Amino acid sequence: MTVSLKEDALVLVTEDDGGLPLGGASPLGLYYHDTQFLSGFALRVNGDRPLLLSVNDEQAYVAAFQLMHAAGITLGTARHAQDSLSIRRTRFLADGLRERIGILNATPREVDLVVELEFEATFRDMFAVRGYQGVSADPETADVSWDGERLVLGRLGKDGVHRTTTIELRPKPDERDGTCLRYRRTLDRQGLFTIEISAVPAEDGVGEGPAPAGFDGALDALNARYRRFLRGCTRFRTSSETLDEGLIHRSALDLRALLDFEDTGPFPTAGIPWYAAPFGRDALVCGYQTLSWQPDIARGALRLLARYQGTKVDERTEEEPGKIFHELRRGELARLKVIPHSPYYGSVDATPLFVAVFAETVKWTADRELWQELLPAAERALAWCDGPHGDPDRNGYVQHGVRTSEMRNQGWKDSAMSLSYPDGTWVDLPAALVEVQAYVHMAKSGLADLYELDGDHARADRLRGQARELAEQFERDFWMPDERCYAQALDASRKQVAAVTSNAGHALWAGIAAPDRAREVVHRLMQPDMFTGWGIRTLSSGYPTYNPMSYHNGSVWPHDSALVAEGFARYGMREEASAIIEGLFEAGKRFPDARLPELFCGFQRDLRFSSRPADYLVACIPQAWAAGVVFLCLRTLLGLRPHLGDRRLVVDPALPAWLEHVTVEDMRVHDGRVSFRAQRTRKGVRVEGGGPRIVELGTDRESAPHAAAGT
Repeated sequence: MTVSLKEDALVLVTEDDGGLPLGGASPLGLYYHDTQFLSGFALRVNGDRPLLLSVNDEQAYVAAFQLMHAAGITLGTARHAQDSLSIRRTRFLADGLRERIGILNATPREVDLVVELEFEATFRDMFAVRGYQGVSADPETADVSWDGERLVLGRLGKDGVHRTTTIELRPKPDERDGTCLRYRRTLDRQGLFTIEISAVPAEDGVGEGPAPAGFDGALDALNARYRRFLRGCTRFRTSSETLDEGLIHRSALDLRALLDFEDTGPFPTAGIPWYAAPFGRDALVCGYQTLSWQPDIARGALRLLARYQGTKVDERTEEEPGKIFHELRRGELARLKVIPHSPYYGSVDATPLFVAVFAETVKWTADRELWQELLPAAERALAWCDGPHGDPDRNGYVQHGVRTSEMRNQGWKDSAMSLSYPDGTWVDLPAALVEVQAYVHMAKSGLADLYELDGDHARADRLRGQARELAEQFERDFWMPDERCYAQALDASRKQVAAVTSNAGHALWAGIAAPDRAREVVHRLMQPDMFTGWGIRTLSSGYPTYNPMSYHNGSVWPHDSALVAEGFARYGMREEASAIIEGLFEAGKRFPDARLPELFCGFQRDLRFSSRPADYLVACIPQAWAAGVVFLCLRTLLGLRPHLGDRRLVVDPALPAWLEHVTVEDMRVHDGRVSFRAQRTRKGVRVEGGGPRIVELGTDRESAPHAAAGT
């Protein structure tokens, strides 16, 4: 078990007792800008490593470890030494690692105490740690200096950046032996000895910015930052205490912890521990999910992605004019171009998603400044979709092929086996993925709505015409009559990849599906080979490459199922949407700390044994678009749609039987805030409050998609 913390660009991954193994070979450590600034951190008390009793890392930016030391302790029996020391480690991340160690003499006599703290820093790049394509993982030898108060570990990188970790202890240690700092004390009975530690990373002397000097002051400042952020977010309260205190509360904290604060605004990094970096697709989906909770996340994501939008053709990084990046890394190997992630653009869906989320963000926020600022970037992204880079054979579909050895499949299911023929062989590329065409339709329709409101009717008509043409072609080429579903993709010969996948549900979310076929897709995806009771499988259990324990071939991804559920609701299939949402919420309740993971195994839910989903062992927890699921699901149940034309919010609630009411407080919509309550009554679900900004729909709901309802 590991314990992970994150605050802004700092990430700490330790062993379960808070330590970091010495020797330089472990992937654990304190990371800053994809570099291992602290790789070893050992605590020894009277020569021994303390024993872990418990750990509390409920919040992703603070942790507390309760340990003990007892000479001659015997584990696994009822016989334990009575003379013992209580050791408590409390820590958080601010400008670096801040930690307080308290040692209590829980004995009736004096105890002689020797406390040793030993540190190491390898300054290895994250990609070297992970063994990326032949990059050397050998630890570097750090320079060590000591001025009587501070231990400084440093290394001059091959990129010319001098990286340092400055370690300071209060009180000053009694002895130093290399990177081992030592205290000698005699503790009276019930006596307490406390050490405060800071380990601050910097690049050429510049780090995260100074935090208050003292441990308590820095922690108070960090807690205040969290409170300020969460006060600016919508507050949701429901009739389910377990939902409120579990998934909603947990997800809010995790989303805040996963944010990096750039000069462009808050940016949601993908996941802890190894993907706490900017990812285009993940950030856009997370930004969309959280529009009704905290729209600044979408704003910040869009602005940073626009800053790095492609301007030239680079075969190695797959950069192309107008393209949105897949992944951005900031370590030594990225700076040296040893890895292509500076940034790397190997994603086929981030570019149309950028436009789609941009349009939705403007509809939610009425942010005229954002519209004017990012419209050129959105137009460049659409030009990529329509041009020779996005559609190289000019067949009307955005496609991807193999351009480098970095990423073969470039949709959201980007593992090597996720796009296969029934015999397991890889699909011939270039391929046109079903969801990517849907995103293009969503992008053009959304931008057309905004052009219409802006008075540019010619551009609006042109984009709507292109979207209609794409939808007609899509229905002709992707529909599988025998399966009553859309194909996963078209291969290089424009033949269908005839797999039933959750991707087809994205066609409903994006509004490209014809209404009659949308209803058939809903029924198909709710069959037992696709719906597990916890969520929608990524691949039908009837397809030959199905594996419920795989990454993309039969697992359940909560964000994927939540998008599918919103797609169902978009076409009026509210009961089926609620069934998916209930499954996701029930799954979330059963995971530790009520955290939905990045994905879990796709086994069928077994109600007889009150089972919980099986873990996918290397899933990111927490993960941004998993943490955003609860807020998108609440939006779906409430039927929320912003109406930018008259600055009002459409509320069309369809609460399931297990949810009596939902109260919404201080939701930011357009240029104001709204509060209201959706309450179940004998006559149906009614909306109370909200004033003139709220438009409540009756019980007769649309069965056709409301793609233009946001206008």
